[in-house]
Amino acid sequence: MTSQTSPIHPAAVIDPQDSILLVIDLQEGFLKRLTPQRRDSVIDHCRFLVEVAYRLDVPLFATVEDPERNGATTDRVCACFERDLPQREKRIFGLCSQNNLREAILAQPKRTAVLVGMDTDVCVLHSALGLRAAGFRSVIVSDATEAPGAGHEQGLARAAALGVEIAGTRGVYYEWLRSIDGIALAEAPPQIVPPVGTVL
Repeated sequence: MTSQTSPIHPAAVIDPQDSILLVIDLQEGFLKRLTPQRRDSVIDHCRFLVEVAYRLDVPLFATVEDPERNGATTDRVCACFERDLPQREKRIFGLCSQNNLREAILAQPKRTAVLVGMDTDVCVLHSALGLRAAGFRSVIVSDATEAPGAGHEQGLARAAALGVEIAGTRGVYYEWLRSIDGIALAEAPPQIVPPVGTVL
């Protein structure tokens, strides 16, 4: 008997109406292990996607690992969160392996998970794979995730090899916007400032 595999979702641009943005463990306890340039860049890309998500009514889901040790979501991104957004404590690297987190994300109707945060080769990777196994389309944003040393590139390579999609912030932005009307909505006041070095 031969087995056939097929993607959970057909290849298509990312649908904002089916998307949820997951901010994974973007905490100073993890960010401090990066060089200043890499730290500032990942924070800026995450901040931008959070602001765009709110503008387009894409729901957010934020996790923090061992917050007593690693802190809350870093201030620049946390300041963009709506006040009532829970920062859900995560004690297992892959969020779908923790029952309360799995139940919370499965309870909402969106099935495209766009992941940003820390660490690409551990919590982001484990969460993306767990979500994919649970029926989600998992998309890791390459320039809005990071890990120390070579962990970032290794995590992206492993994720891609295991069927997770890899996209860039600019690509996600335009896939979410879809049209001239979408651009007008995103560019309406108050201005959402693009990440440093990103030309939209």
